[in-house]
Amino acid sequence: MRLQILKYVLVFLFMILFSTIFWMQIIKGQEYFRQSESNRIRLVPEDASRGIIYDRNNKPLVENQLAFDVVAVPQEIKSENKDVLFAKLSKFLDIKASILAEAFERNFVSSFSPVMLAENIPRNTAFLIEQEMSELLGVFVKTSSIRNYLHGKSSAHLVGYVGKMREYEYPELKKYGYRMSDLIGRSGLEKEYDQILRGKPGGMQLEVDSEGSIIKVISYRPPVRGSDVHTTIDLDLQKLVSELMADTRGAVCVLDPDTGEVLALYSGPAYDPNIFINKNKYEEMGKVFKNPDAPLLNRALNTYAPGSIFKIVTAYAGLWEKIIDSNTCFVCEGNFQLGNSSRSCWLKQGHGSVNLQEALETSCNVFFWEVGLKIGQRLLSVHAREFGLGKQTGIDLPSEPSGVVPNANWKNANIHEKWYAGDTANFAIGQGFLLVSPIQAARMVSMVANGGYEILPRIVKKENKTINSKKKILSEEILAIIRKGLNDVVNASSGTGRNAYVPGVAIFAKTGTAQSGKGLDPHAWFVGSAEFKKQKISFSIFQEFGGHGGEGPANIAKQIILYFKAKEGEE
Repeated sequence: MRLQILKYVLVFLFMILFSTIFWMQIIKGQEYFRQSESNRIRLVPEDASRGIIYDRNNKPLVENQLAFDVVAVPQEIKSENKDVLFAKLSKFLDIKASILAEAFERNFVSSFSPVMLAENIPRNTAFLIEQEMSELLGVFVKTSSIRNYLHGKSSAHLVGYVGKMREYEYPELKKYGYRMSDLIGRSGLEKEYDQILRGKPGGMQLEVDSEGSIIKVISYRPPVRGSDVHTTIDLDLQKLVSELMADTRGAVCVLDPDTGEVLALYSGPAYDPNIFINKNKYEEMGKVFKNPDAPLLNRALNTYAPGSIFKIVTAYAGLWEKIIDSNTCFVCEGNFQLGNSSRSCWLKQGHGSVNLQEALETSCNVFFWEVGLKIGQRLLSVHAREFGLGKQTGIDLPSEPSGVVPNANWKNANIHEKWYAGDTANFAIGQGFLLVSPIQAARMVSMVANGGYEILPRIVKKENKTINSKKKILSEEILAIIRKGLNDVVNASSGTGRNAYVPGVAIFAKTGTAQSGKGLDPHAWFVGSAEFKKQKISFSIFQEFGGHGGEGPANIAKQIILYFKAKEGEE
């Protein structure tokens, strides 16, 4: 009886063994084989250097700099010696041994993969560690490349900076070949052209045994450096603009109105992008983030009330809709009655009887209130969009807002109020709900300069492509009438932009003073164009709380014009 029971037990055990073997080798065989192969083969990645960013004359805006990192290879460090090793290493790095131990645990991937302990250490420190390798078994100095932003604040918002990927970003970027340890563009051109600049990582394929020891190198693929980016920026002009703004809150955009090439783009106050690369500058980073002047904000793309520079659009709309012609006059006595309220022109004694050319020259509010009310909010909105307002310019920088071109429907949907005649009057002189960015203003005045063609601002050169779309949007005949008034803004003795006058250069411009809030100085604008023998430029200069556009911004415009005049003289 006992033998019979033993027989049944043995049969049952063999059935279990057979079932287990069948499950493991037949049912799950392929899966386990793949797992064993992945356990046998390890990949050790090697980062690629990022591409260089150049200006239009092949001067580098950003380049790569040799850096030294300290790494540890776990399989070469005995666990009982780890504390002693980190204690010795801490003396060279001036980093507590406990912090090095934490970095080792945090960055550990596998026994053969190098673990990062300290990044971008001083060159002298790297040499000292190299000399003491016999006492620091398992520790190595590895070279890498880091970004060096050569011109600091002057091109900060243009070039941007790189930073480590955040954990929440990885799932989305993983499908594009990014790794969790990768640096990615955080702003500016670094972000916009990240996939071009980053290159392709390489690495080694290693065969390891069950304990993680390396048996042999199966294959090696060298990393491919990222592609270089050539911009349309004039570095010397960019640096000049930076000096002229001198940390003023505002922005400067300089374009070629015929091609759309961005010659300079500056936002201030700026920051030094190198602080985001140097891990020893956490204090400076904190100051940047906490600065109430918001140096990280790209004011060249941010939107503001445009003030009187919008009178260009109102003038065009009035002429196109045949509400006025070049001879139409309105009398300005210094105030304007609208319903039960009275509005004052900026010149208290008034401008007298003025036609369009004189109204542009002196920036008479009363003239444009009269015209705007006759045009109406709907047509003002239509013509504003023809000038590219209320929509992105498409400039190759991230996070560009569209701005706001209001009308009755917009106000009803967003403010939940009806549209009043006072809203139209505000709209006509660039106040109220209207919001425009400096780059949009530069595009607007570029269309006046190039005869009414759509302008597509670009910073990075496009091979064998014309940047200007060559799409005719506006009437050249009407623009010619407007340019006469804008010419007088700078060249006539009573012009509001007289400070920008440069003898021998054809210049037209428009000043703007926009309300910024109760108790605060108004924003100041100055937009225009200058034509030289071989080149034409358009510009938009904006200063937050800068007062009158004919003062600070006009003086900056003059220096930009003198730069180009001197440049042609040198040629």
